[in-house]
Amino acid sequence: MRGPHGPAICRAMIRVGYTQRHYAAARNFVEAQTPGVELVRAGNVFRYPDYALFKAFGHVDPLLGNLHWGGGGVDLLHFFNTMSLGRTPWVTTFETILPRWTETRGWAVRPGLRLLAGKPCRRLIALSQCAADFQRGFLADTPDMAEAIRAKVTVLHPPQRLLADAPAAAEATIRLAIVGADFFRKGGREVLRAVDRLLAEGAPLHLTIVSTMAIGDYATHATAEDLAEARRVIAKWPGAIERIARLSNDAVLDLFRRSHVALLPTWAETYGYSVLEAQAAGCPVLTTDIRALTEINDDAAGWVIAVPKLANGNGVIGTAAERAVFAELLEAGIEAKLRAILTDPGVIAAKGAASLARIRAQHDPAAHGERLAEIYREALT
Repeated sequence: MRGPHGPAICRAMIRVGYTQRHYAAARNFVEAQTPGVELVRAGNVFRYPDYALFKAFGHVDPLLGNLHWGGGGVDLLHFFNTMSLGRTPWVTTFETILPRWTETRGWAVRPGLRLLAGKPCRRLIALSQCAADFQRGFLADTPDMAEAIRAKVTVLHPPQRLLADAPAAAEATIRLAIVGADFFRKGGREVLRAVDRLLAEGAPLHLTIVSTMAIGDYATHATAEDLAEARRVIAKWPGAIERIARLSNDAVLDLFRRSHVALLPTWAETYGYSVLEAQAAGCPVLTTDIRALTEINDDAAGWVIAVPKLANGNGVIGTAAERAVFAELLEAGIEAKLRAILTDPGVIAAKGAASLARIRAQHDPAAHGERLAEIYREALT
């Protein structure tokens, strides 16, 4: 095992460089409990032109934003969705496929795959089995590099600390929570329609929405008309539906602790960190069964709505007609699940306890850190 200045094995700590500290990077490795590892900030020459483009045009370039070069003085580099042009050994955690620019920079895909097949790339850490399957499937058209890349793929779900010892106490009113800026993509319109009907029947529900309620997302194509409808429903029930535009992460976690059911009946999602956070607060979650959600939620710990899906786990929402079918089935599924909860509210505590148990068993921060340290050691062997 060698570092930039000699055998790393002679030192007590492995020096791992990181270049990103956004939410996903922090959750998966920057703030992980990784024994025997010294984490240090590393440089990236692409940061500067990428920042200049962002300041000029308001968005990052998909190619520059996911490339690295520079940042020496470490044994290993760890990225999120990024690949390196340098010679320092590196690993990257990814949520769908690498390289990231398949749709916008098609000409660069094969050079990107060569980076993944090259010696400096040591491990590709998939957030979920779904992501690992996406990556392996993506390589079908490049058999000359597929074997080398597939051998580097491993799965490591994010860690999650426990946020409560027990589910929220039962109340006469069942408290629901839905969180996310992309309100419509996360199933917010269908939630509101279902809750509106149930409230009209006198159902004891309280819904808290934390969202800026942006429209025009890539999944639902929600319009200003959809936003107007949502606002009308919210205004109709001032004592039962509360909307907050933004909350800090700590405040969101506190909301989950006080809620009985969290809602993520999403149209499209690469992972679903909020599912882990709600479960860790003892708040069971209602989700769809797309992508990685089937790996982190089930009918023992929460509620799952089956929706039309492609073979890869994405929802069937490519056309207006498909989106209309998807929305109708989703709305009906949400209403059916909520009616079942209202009929037997005692199930909330049982599922909340199961949620805490699955977080404890499958997302333990200490176990995650041990596995991450093992991946680093393997990468440097």
